[in-house]
Amino acid sequence: MEKSVAYSTKDWDDVADVPLLHVSYLIQILLPRRHFGHDRLQMEKQKILEGFSNVKDGLSGKLHIVPVGSKSEGYGIPDAVRLTDQPYIEYMSDIDAMLVREEFSASANEFEKDGTRNPVVIETSHTHPGYGRVRFSSPTDITSKVLYHDGQTDKYYLNSSMIMDEQVKMMETSTDDGLKYSLQGPAVSSDDPVPMTQERGKQSKLFHPQDYVFAIPCNSWPECALPWTKRRRTNGWLAADIVDSIVSTGIHMVPVAHRLSCNPDIEWRLSFAKAEQILAEQAITSAQRQCYVYLKILRKQTMEENTKLSSYFLKNVFLYCCDELPVRVWDDDPAGCVLYMLDVLLECVQKRNIPSYFLPENNMVDYLDESELQSIESALQTIRSDPIEPILEFTDLRIFCYAQECLSYSTTFRSIVQLVLDEIASVEDVDIGRTVLGCFTDIQCNIASVMLGEKRTSFSYHLDFYQLFVQKYIQMSFVDFVNYMGIRLETPFITLMFYEKCLAEVQNFPELEYLRGNMACMCFALAQSHDDKSKERKMRLYQAEKLYNEVLQNNGIHFASTIDFANFLCDSERWEEAISLLEKFIEAERKRPSSMQNGYYPAESTTLNVQLQREVKYTGCFLASSLSFAYYFIIKATIATQLKNLPDILEKFEKHCRSVNSYGDYELLGYCGLDTENYVLAELAFSKAANLHQNNLLAQVNLNLCRANSQPAKKQHRIVNLIIVFKYCLSIGYLLNDNVFKATNLLFER
Repeated sequence: MEKSVAYSTKDWDDVADVPLLHVSYLIQILLPRRHFGHDRLQMEKQKILEGFSNVKDGLSGKLHIVPVGSKSEGYGIPDAVRLTDQPYIEYMSDIDAMLVREEFSASANEFEKDGTRNPVVIETSHTHPGYGRVRFSSPTDITSKVLYHDGQTDKYYLNSSMIMDEQVKMMETSTDDGLKYSLQGPAVSSDDPVPMTQERGKQSKLFHPQDYVFAIPCNSWPECALPWTKRRRTNGWLAADIVDSIVSTGIHMVPVAHRLSCNPDIEWRLSFAKAEQILAEQAITSAQRQCYVYLKILRKQTMEENTKLSSYFLKNVFLYCCDELPVRVWDDDPAGCVLYMLDVLLECVQKRNIPSYFLPENNMVDYLDESELQSIESALQTIRSDPIEPILEFTDLRIFCYAQECLSYSTTFRSIVQLVLDEIASVEDVDIGRTVLGCFTDIQCNIASVMLGEKRTSFSYHLDFYQLFVQKYIQMSFVDFVNYMGIRLETPFITLMFYEKCLAEVQNFPELEYLRGNMACMCFALAQSHDDKSKERKMRLYQAEKLYNEVLQNNGIHFASTIDFANFLCDSERWEEAISLLEKFIEAERKRPSSMQNGYYPAESTTLNVQLQREVKYTGCFLASSLSFAYYFIIKATIATQLKNLPDILEKFEKHCRSVNSYGDYELLGYCGLDTENYVLAELAFSKAANLHQNNLLAQVNLNLCRANSQPAKKQHRIVNLIIVFKYCLSIGYLLNDNVFKATNLLFER
């Protein structure tokens, strides 16, 4: 295909004025790639064959069914539920099949290599490219009504019009399925005239619209299509053995004449449907299929009234693009590939020539008049300028059926992805890391909340997102991402449900076992939302402790959840148990030092004491090494039990903080200094924390409090100390109410 447009490697599309990363994300959410893989294709093909059983039983033994078209090739727009007062199933693609009559098996050559003459031959010399005639060399019954005699050449041809009439009669008499059969162009269409509503679906079998096209096989590859076999391909997409397989399979002839044919009754179209099926099964990737289906939805929504641009034209452009673009591009940049296909298609229409993939000489739109082509061009330009809004309009009225993996039964696609749409409208430069872990992850949280609300799992959507975006752009393990998602959900209850659904996948993803500790934290957090003596609180605390013990049993003492359990025990004032647990943890950490950390987010902050709740409130996530948290909690427990080894623990804690030199660790040490009234140590720790986190007002507040308490305990200073403490408390109040300006003025005024 000769063209001037080229695939763009830019991150931003200037024509539509959109960031391609965001459009790629929308494509993936709408059309999850896992639904367009090879395994799913085989399942769909098997369903199609089973669906033809009622027709197959009534057909002559000389006919056999060959599934073709978008459904069997995995290119079908997913069936949808149309959102009306009485929702009903809307079939986006018909099931297509060829009814092949072997008795008319033809050849592309009149003679075989051994000189044997073939009884049925394909002639392509006096027809439009892509079309031909089916000639009988020596017909046994020249009076047959399906034969046409050309008096000028004294040749006999198979009459396509008579064959189609015969086909309709056969279908009407051979089936008893209650469907209506009619001739639609070259196909016999079956249709169920009654809408398939939910109520009807409970009482009767689903019937999917089906189209049948009569065909005769041609077991040899036509000479006019030989250039396709030798086409230069540099992207490694189409292997030589696939080309050989296609050529050896041959083609079919279907009773369709060119629109401008002089003798349509005896003209047939060369059908490469079997070749296209092989491409779909052996060459087309799930990413390529995903992009093509998105393009088909754009065409369907924008050009519903203009059927002149057949989806088959799109398919041929799509296959040309598969020939040209490297496979990895479809994986990495689906949005760019969709826009490239639109650019190629638009240029073809502007040139008034959409060439057939297998026969470029066949201009598939040369029969259209200028006004029709202008209408198509205008519609394509509309799509190209905005490849998102038609999709939103399409999904505002429909919900795709993906069985249990349907995105939502009630919430529209537009509503779920609104944050991405807002960012597209406002962003000027894309920060990939911030977008992936910010806006996109928020959408993942929306999906989780919606699907959990409908009592379904959203795990597959998050796994897809991790593999296609997080793993590609962010250095983060899968379990860390799942945990990160969980803590961003709206409430501890939703987070708990989310973790439960994820843990159900632990057999395939063993690393998710780590989430059991997070579930315990969520149960603990949920307990805090109930009254002290309520059954709900007792039940959640029981669940939390059970989960913590399971974690210890499965993972051992040297695990971050040990710190969470220690916090749980301290909250329950089970000080001796907490000390015993933490001593074992500290000893394990001493023998096998690690970089293990604990982080606390708002969703779980209710499980913490007031000191740490302030840290979470201020920072959004309070993070420190697990060993520092161990020292912090063991000091709390030691104070409560009045043990005498506090100086030794504080010394070890300070030494550890010097080694890690981290804000969170020094803050914990500072709080321990306050709790033990070691104000010199506290001031030192908070000073370090403030230096490490220059703009942290909370660290500065803590530092001022230490300085106030470290003044000589003289009578004349007591009032000053009380004022400073009061200012400290008032500043904290301002901070907790997000009034940073007042807190700053209060802290630094003389």
